[in-house]
Amino acid sequence: MIDFNRYFLHEHQIFLDNLNYEVVKLEKATGEVKLNCKDTIVAQLIDKVGVKVTFNRTLSFEPEGMFFLSVTFGVMMRFNPVYYDEIMWKNIDIAGEFKIGCPHILTNLMSRTSMLVSQITSASGQVPIITPGGPAPAKGAAK
Repeated sequence: MIDFNRYFLHEHQIFLDNLNYEVVKLEKATGEVKLNCKDTIVAQLIDKVGVKVTFNRTLSFEPEGMFFLSVTFGVMMRFNPVYYDEIMWKNIDIAGEFKIGCPHILTNLMSRTSMLVSQITSASGQVPIITPGGPAPAKGAAK
């Protein structure tokens, strides 16, 4: 497991990376409609500068209908130049390591995403859709 406190500087920048909201014209809906919520974490190595990690949440319906919503927040984490060369960064699953080693930053990204999803889905006067604001507890962990 990567020690993020060692290999990255403590200051990091969180930002809204992308937002896409599309209203979908409904055909006559018959039967059940399923809301899909998909989360994705991607890490992009930026030369010797650092890593850009993005958290994306996509909401869509099955069958397609009502709307499509995608919200992406990112964080730029800068390498600590003193320790950068100790690891072959191209051979590391940085996104996977980020999930394990940076739960506080991941929770921050998820909370911001959840808030924005709620605000956007309530903008048309409907009840807001509330999505998870943090990672699911580990199996066997106290709730």
